[in-house]
Amino acid sequence: MGPRTLGALAGSAINAAAPGLLKVLFVTNMYPDDNDPGSGAFVRQQAEHLRKAGHQVDVFHVQNNRSRLNYLTSPFDLFWRTRTMSYDVVHAHYGLSGFPALFRYKTPFVITLHGSDALMGHIQPLISKAVCSFADAVIVVSKGISARIAGDIIPCGIDLEVFKPIDRTAARMRLGLPLRGKLVLFPFDPLRKIKRYELARAAVDTLSDPDAQIITVCGKRNEDMPWYYSAADVMVLCSQSEGSPTSVKEALACNIPVVSTDVGDVREIIDGIDGCEICGEDRVSLAQGLKRVLGRQSEKPFEGRSFMQRYDQSRVVAAILKVYERVIHDRLAGCRQQTQPEFP
Repeated sequence: MGPRTLGALAGSAINAAAPGLLKVLFVTNMYPDDNDPGSGAFVRQQAEHLRKAGHQVDVFHVQNNRSRLNYLTSPFDLFWRTRTMSYDVVHAHYGLSGFPALFRYKTPFVITLHGSDALMGHIQPLISKAVCSFADAVIVVSKGISARIAGDIIPCGIDLEVFKPIDRTAARMRLGLPLRGKLVLFPFDPLRKIKRYELARAAVDTLSDPDAQIITVCGKRNEDMPWYYSAADVMVLCSQSEGSPTSVKEALACNIPVVSTDVGDVREIIDGIDGCEICGEDRVSLAQGLKRVLGRQSEKPFEGRSFMQRYDQSRVVAAILKVYERVIHDRLAGCRQQTQPEFP
């Protein structure tokens, strides 16, 4: 059958009648809590938008940061929960989270792969591929992931009601940042090696511009992040691996340009947006990209927000609901449709 992409899934209708309001169980090893309010914020956003549409979404959070043994004990809890609660769909986020989901009780199983679970190392991709072979449907957030493990391509969405431009001076005053100068935002934990903070810092140092400085932010609530994006002149991304980075979409929704290496689906996200840069994976190339963006002179202000309409969370959720409807229909019919994805 033909490919299924975000546009096709969000805009199409299935032959069978929609199952109405659903009862969904999210299974994830990344989800915001008091200790880490920024962890897996995009998973929470997805759950909240499903709830806004009237669906019930419960979250089974595998606390892997406390003990890896939770991956071995959680299957028993998940089996009991699905046995007693009668969900319409179990939706796992990340490959490792899919393992306990395999022990669900008589419930269609959907899994979303987000990036490192399919692209980094050898063990995680093997686990992800094995888990996906037992899923009723696989969602991948980028074309790069689909080249490794086939699935419906549905990029991560953003809430455009939350991520919108704020006056730069007002943002800097609120955050206590310098009112003058050029601020390069690195919106990740600098201790996470995969994000390559040292490379980003080296690129800013290579500018040899006393007015330019890099600022890092992590562990903040989603609602606070637009202030940080709006306070910056540019965002930099140079991760070793990404799926469909929400940070790039969030920055652009706040009308902040992005300088990035060619990682994940960034090239597709910024396609057609004047004022962004794709650079090589070295400090000199990144510095040159930052210099061009910071020195940009144009009669028109930078405009990235209008391009992010295609990633609006409501549109992403509509596509996911089509997948839910399909697996429910297929389970009742006793069949499973195959996917041959191709990013538009």
